[in-house]
Amino acid sequence: MLKIDDLGMNGEGIAHAESGKAIFLPFYLPGEELEDGKIIKVSNFRVKPKCSYFMRCGGCSLEHLNYKSALEYKQNKVKLSFKKFKLEPKVLPCVPSEKEYFYRNKLTLKCDGEKIGLYEFNSHNLVEIAACKIASEEINKIIRILKEINLKNILEIILQSYKNNVLVTFKLKDNNFKNTILFEEKIKKIALNYGIFAYFNNNLIFKAGQEYFLKEEFNIKYYFTNNSFYQVNDEVKNKIYEKILSFISPADVVVDAYSGSGLLSAIIARKAKSVTGIEIVKSATKNANVLKKLNNLKILKNINGDTKKELFSLNFNTIILDPPRAGVDKKVIETLLNKQPSKIIYVSCNPITLARDISLLKEVYNIKFLQPYDMFPETHHVETLAVLELKTAIK
Repeated sequence: MLKIDDLGMNGEGIAHAESGKAIFLPFYLPGEELEDGKIIKVSNFRVKPKCSYFMRCGGCSLEHLNYKSALEYKQNKVKLSFKKFKLEPKVLPCVPSEKEYFYRNKLTLKCDGEKIGLYEFNSHNLVEIAACKIASEEINKIIRILKEINLKNILEIILQSYKNNVLVTFKLKDNNFKNTILFEEKIKKIALNYGIFAYFNNNLIFKAGQEYFLKEEFNIKYYFTNNSFYQVNDEVKNKIYEKILSFISPADVVVDAYSGSGLLSAIIARKAKSVTGIEIVKSATKNANVLKKLNNLKILKNINGDTKKELFSLNFNTIILDPPRAGVDKKVIETLLNKQPSKIIYVSCNPITLARDISLLKEVYNIKFLQPYDMFPETHHVETLAVLELKTAIK
């Protein structure tokens, strides 16, 4: 018999053999007991998954765990990440998402012949799907249409939605896009506005409908395009941005590192003394400059470059870090220790690298605020906001 003692960092159950060796068992919960691969004692926290593809598709990992317990798991995940680096800061409860399902504004589907779907976890085995419970209602309508068209020369389909507006991007095996008329006629019936794009070898070979939609948040107008990066859960993203704004003062000279398409930079520019965004992807910086012009933000500057190279030459008293999962480069940490801005605001999608980076700053900075946000309900992923304050600046 095996007893599940805990949940791992990827949401899997953890049991222990008689030797003490840890055994990782996906889709089992703490307190459950197993014999010959069957559950003989069921956790009180287990719920029936709503998705028929759960345990096959790699999209979700926690649908079998009730939502309250999932939030507690994510809070504890952040605590354990910091404990690995001998830090035990106060971690506030995980901020819930108003939507547990149908929250994602973007979904990437893989194609294999006539099948579309998502890969199994840690594999390239395609699980064919007819719907996705965590994608928006609009995206699910598009999935149903896709089942009716010829998919043989399609590698990948990226679906994006905003209210009743949709963008559909096809990546093709060749430069022959045969689905134009049929697909466009069908999409007109379900979307208020739409944009269709087809690429072969990264070259645009077809487009129809609108190239972008205009959105407005925090008194900032911006273009929602098929090549822009924005967080997948709008409601939780806005909660994080609201909290970040609460830590910004009119005297702050801000660097927004890894600034993407510049939305957060622009929002902060409504409040701070000045803002400089740094982004390595040229198309993202181009979008950020369009956003700057659209909102007449004269105190905002966007730099296309590598944060580890650009940061050293800038003067600032506040920095926002929103790096990829790998965290920030050691040269960035060295620059921060050298310049010692009064505030570091760190947004992370990986609590382990967040904890690692903060541990390298602990001699000079204290953790003022640390809270996870459930950007990705029904999965083991968590977004975390940390605010560090220079020790000599603390009153």
